[in-house]
Amino acid sequence: MKKLKVVVSLPNSSAFQTAQGEAARSAGVRMGIDLQVMHANDDCATQGQQLLRIMQSPSDLWPSAFIVEPASGTGLRSVAEMAVAKGIALVFSNSDVDYFQRLRKSTQVPVFTVTQGQNEIGQLQGKQFAALLPNGGSVLYIEGPATSAVATQRREGMSNTRPRNISLTKIRSNWSEESAFQSTNDSLRLTSSLAPKFDLVAGQNHELALGAKRAFQNIGDIEQRKKILAVPFIGTGISSHVKPLVQDRSLAAAVVTSLTMELALKLLVRAIESKIQPPERSVSESYSYPELDKLAPKP
Repeated sequence: MKKLKVVVSLPNSSAFQTAQGEAARSAGVRMGIDLQVMHANDDCATQGQQLLRIMQSPSDLWPSAFIVEPASGTGLRSVAEMAVAKGIALVFSNSDVDYFQRLRKSTQVPVFTVTQGQNEIGQLQGKQFAALLPNGGSVLYIEGPATSAVATQRREGMSNTRPRNISLTKIRSNWSEESAFQSTNDSLRLTSSLAPKFDLVAGQNHELALGAKRAFQNIGDIEQRKKILAVPFIGTGISSHVKPLVQDRSLAAAVVTSLTMELALKLLVRAIESKIQPPERSVSESYSYPELDKLAPKP
């Protein structure tokens, strides 16, 4: 069989997406795949243009498949439609686009989704709120960009399990520690009393939690700084990123997620070789670390 050529399109170069790219390259080498990884700097237009340029090249240069984690919730509809029309297989990573079913039914090439289960990740984090704040309280919640389907789904999942006696204040950020640091700094400048109000700080990924923590470390008032840095900070991420942060107490807890790239490539190769569509949606594992029943404050 002709050597497969796969283009992996990632939304940014955050710690998670960098790990996704590394996992894809490593799996590509093991599977004998000609694999290219691109990053879109959290810009949907840039991502679309990158993929369009590939499809505008001579057909003998087209890849066998795109694996795409869209930079926005709209999911690059026109690009996706063009890809399958040209016979390019399409795998969505961590995205549930609204046109998926129609797209899958319109083509013979593999079209499927591999996801961490973003809503489930959010639900786990909401349960961590409940375990860490059994008597209720207030949470500073740092979430990803408004255009991100991942951010939306994690927030919706968290809202489904967050106890009603826990209130939220939200800060928007891009998916990097530096962006969360800047966003939290900006909020501190606008609201000088922001820091002491919270009983817990949660980031939709671990970088957002760490960025907020860095910002609070710069608070000039010593008592305010001590108070906010004493509350639990939590986030999400793959095991190698977040377990050490919990173990060294940089984070009180984390939702441990899995990479999607190796599973996506395995399912893709199997589908192309067998000419059978894989399951519509495959979900990788996520869990609380430590376990939820171990998070309750000691009496």
